[in-house]
Amino acid sequence: MEVVVDSLIRALVSQVVKRGGYVTKTKLLKLLYLLDVEYYRVHRRTLTGFNWKFLHLGPWAREFDPLVEQLIRSEVLVESASSKQDHETKFYSAAEPLEVSGLFPAVADEEVLYSILRIWAEASTAEILDYVYFRTEPMQRGIRNDALDFSTISSDKPERYTRPQSGTPEKEIRRARRSFQEKASQRSDSPVDFEFTAPRYDDEFARALEKLETADR
Repeated sequence: MEVVVDSLIRALVSQVVKRGGYVTKTKLLKLLYLLDVEYYRVHRRTLTGFNWKFLHLGPWAREFDPLVEQLIRSEVLVESASSKQDHETKFYSAAEPLEVSGLFPAVADEEVLYSILRIWAEASTAEILDYVYFRTEPMQRGIRNDALDFSTISSDKPERYTRPQSGTPEKEIRRARRSFQEKASQRSDSPVDFEFTAPRYDDEFARALEKLETADR
């Protein structure tokens, strides 16, 4: 039994909202990417079957937008506008919430989705983008406008990620990260078996994060 992506999206949206988080189109797309990364780590194939590529701020799939639009038209997903008049952000909820239980052919696979929810359900879009961009193997080795290579994902269980609670202002964290990336890009012993393009887009990435932080809510 294969997982139907429509049901996967419905369950993902349902559970994020249930846990007190919000869902925008960008956040939903990145959550599906993270789910595919961790599912691939176990099964050596993605769950959604999407053709992921490095576009703009990170992973994007051509199949995503038409699918979300179809789910809205069929009233599986409910779209609502931001409460701030100067923002065009849309938020999603499920017309009929769906539980994770029974969604996967193997109960053990439910834990992959639960692990994503535990960490990221209440996270901001900016925080998820930051992690996706800097901490996932396909993006770390990604080339702008090219397909993402999921075979770079290690089969080893990743180190448990804990969202930071340092109290340090986000702008200070971003400034430190940009400084680190600039120094890292100057290292002469960097791997040369792939074209590492992330440093070229650090400024664009930081500016976009600042916009998302104000636009999402």
